[in-house]
Amino acid sequence: MNGLCFQISSWILIVEENKLYRQGREVTVEPRLVNLLSFLAQSPGEVFCREELIEHVWDGAIVTDQVVTQSIFELRKILKDGRVDCDRFIATVPKRGYKLVAETIPLTTSDASKLKQQAEVSASDITEEKKSADESEDDNEPTITAFPAGPLTRAVTHISNHAAAEKAKHDDQLTFYQRYKLQIFDAFLLATLIAIIFLCTYVQRKPDITKVLDTQVVEFSYHASQSSDVTSEYLADGITQELMSDVLMLGDYRVQLKKAAFTTGVLPGKVVSVIVAKQQGQSYLDINYHNNASNRLIFSRQYLISDGELYNNLRQASWDLMAALNINATELQLNNVMAKLPEEQNILTKLLIAYHYTTQTDVELFMQGITLFEEILAVEPNNGLLLAERYIAYNVLASLSPSKDFIEEVKLAGKALLANYADVGSNHLLGREYEAFALQALQKGDIQKANHFIALAGKERRSPLYYIILGKLAELRGDLDSAGDAYTQAFYIDASLETYQLCLNLAFHSNLDVIAWFMHSVVNPTSIKLK
Repeated sequence: MNGLCFQISSWILIVEENKLYRQGREVTVEPRLVNLLSFLAQSPGEVFCREELIEHVWDGAIVTDQVVTQSIFELRKILKDGRVDCDRFIATVPKRGYKLVAETIPLTTSDASKLKQQAEVSASDITEEKKSADESEDDNEPTITAFPAGPLTRAVTHISNHAAAEKAKHDDQLTFYQRYKLQIFDAFLLATLIAIIFLCTYVQRKPDITKVLDTQVVEFSYHASQSSDVTSEYLADGITQELMSDVLMLGDYRVQLKKAAFTTGVLPGKVVSVIVAKQQGQSYLDINYHNNASNRLIFSRQYLISDGELYNNLRQASWDLMAALNINATELQLNNVMAKLPEEQNILTKLLIAYHYTTQTDVELFMQGITLFEEILAVEPNNGLLLAERYIAYNVLASLSPSKDFIEEVKLAGKALLANYADVGSNHLLGREYEAFALQALQKGDIQKANHFIALAGKERRSPLYYIILGKLAELRGDLDSAGDAYTQAFYIDASLETYQLCLNLAFHSNLDVIAWFMHSVVNPTSIKLK
């Protein structure tokens, strides 16, 4: 393969040098990875299975499929070069193999050398500018003596210079008394210096600990790649919420959605980023899991979510993430996380985008999410999960806009929810359904039923809504401390204005200034309470 050169996106690959070049960057790559990349670059867009890669890249040597998978993973990491939102390079085609999807152009050796020199010149220009700036600073700085003129040094120097001047003037030796005074003064200075060194060594300032890592917290974040549209970002948000729900259902972790930047306090031990990217007319889901304790990327995988593959690959992504997080779930439990989710591509996409809209505080945007729920229910009118989502959404909307009247909509959604179940107690429901029934009982003032249903919901998962309903029930018991703890836990999972307003207005108004003072002070930092 010597003599082959390619331009792959912004990279220049020179095979005989085993190197990749980009503006300001030069990366040495292992020969096996260079051979793999150059083979894929000769047929960009063509899918190769593992057996074909072993035959052409490894010359038919006896290697396992894991070797190929690991090589693809390392190659992706090198090409991304630490850029999270860069375009995709190598795509995984489920059940078929891998293909190079980045724009690829074969180059002659001379063209590759020119582009390489341009990259090196760009890098050297930056280095020369920095070097010139440093030299300029050095020229302007005054000469520094070996011993800076501190107070103690100046005193000793002054006395020594004075003695030398007297000796030169009178050409006479110091008397015994003069030498004695100088020795006493030198001994005093030496004792003072030793004392200072002792204090600096043994009397140290206590360290300021500003960050603590909690390995039981998983933080989720989402975004779309630069080449994707805004709908991809909404879909990424919906998928993120679904994966968070799966972790809550199957694991013992606490989860939180990254909406605010915390500079101090408790940091999440694990970070999961969800990216939806569009490439060559196809949509892909990228999931990356980084462990902050070891500072290592533990899991990175891509899934096709277009062409009718959204349901199956969302299910596979959830299973893979659970395994990466060491959540030991049974197959039945793993199947339950997808229970009642629509399998049809278009309907499931609508549901996931609806999840995005129903986390917004803007009433018009929130109504778009409810409209999507209504459209899905027109196709699946007896889907208990969707009926529960619609009922909860109307209640949330009423809490976000207390000045508007949504009583009739809430009642109709509640009737449809109850009509779908002949006997709620005889059915095993999803956590979201139990939350909806607990909220309905709370609205009707049936505290016993509300406590029963929220306890069942807690066995399935513990979402922000679960903690908010717990807080409302604690308030009705007069236990304001437990109510404040519950509201704060909900706000910890989803630190957003929507969560705050739900704690404030869901079912009835709560005085958060008294019940959850910390959360109130965070959301209202300029408020001043006069006594």
